[in-house]
Amino acid sequence: MKNLKLLVATLLIIPTLIFASCDDDNSNELDGTGTARLEATDAAVDAENITGVFLSVDQAQFIANGQVQNSIMFESPKEFNLMDYQNGETYILGETELEAGAYDEIRLILTSTNQAYVKYVNGSTDEIDVPSGSTSGYKIMGDFDVMANGMTELVLDVDLRKALVKKGNGEFNLRPTARLITKSTAGMIKGTVDEDNMQDADKVVVYAYLEGTFEESEMNEPTEGNSRFENSINSAVASSLNGDFTLAFMPEGDYELIVATYKENQLLGELEFDSATQVEVSIDGETTSVFEVQARVVTNLLINLFQ
Repeated sequence: MKNLKLLVATLLIIPTLIFASCDDDNSNELDGTGTARLEATDAAVDAENITGVFLSVDQAQFIANGQVQNSIMFESPKEFNLMDYQNGETYILGETELEAGAYDEIRLILTSTNQAYVKYVNGSTDEIDVPSGSTSGYKIMGDFDVMANGMTELVLDVDLRKALVKKGNGEFNLRPTARLITKSTAGMIKGTVDEDNMQDADKVVVYAYLEGTFEESEMNEPTEGNSRFENSINSAVASSLNGDFTLAFMPEGDYELIVATYKENQLLGELEFDSATQVEVSIDGETTSVFEVQARVVTNLLINLFQ
């Protein structure tokens, strides 16, 4: 197992109010109908030889207690590349009217003839197996409320780093690990990894964990069907140009960061995990490993690792 390095970072938190969602409609009544707007995003660590992960969607179903309440229907399938929508960018699937109340699931019903596929740098493609994708659908679990006369803005974060796995037989599978986020309850982390700390790495990735949930065993080579850093809520690649990264659509809570470095295996032409750093932060002169993310607030941070 790789050793976990515990280093110190400086953290500059500048709360910035981000967009106000329509979820805060003056009416809190659950008697009537409201509108749900659905978008999709990807929090993936970029695959080195893959340029696209495409989904073809016939409809999006809204579920409460196991029952379909309504759907967004498309005249022709919506096909889009999830990898085009990262760092807070989203693909808009559409809107539908729903009875006010509590919901707990969304299902993407995929096109039976062309559910999902990956596209490589050389232009070739491979199908992705999505179990029951065109029948019961690709399932995204998560609780959300629809208020009467209000707009609920929802984001499906497929997070291909976790969801897209390659099995031992070489086939791709899309795991049902996607997050369902209500925009009005989410914040954002924007930060920079000091460039001096990136010189020895071919890639630097920042992983966000809810306080106390990271386990060192997650750095081990994952078993088939799983991913390294499996329990992270979100992840982002730090730019090789300036070290910038964005962790978008973060639920409110107390977080800690793990910064991992990857190096290229010249023989295989692939990036391999090298090491990880559990980052401590300095706030108002006090050092801590935990900081808070608030809804509708951008937390700006600077990670400057000291040996």
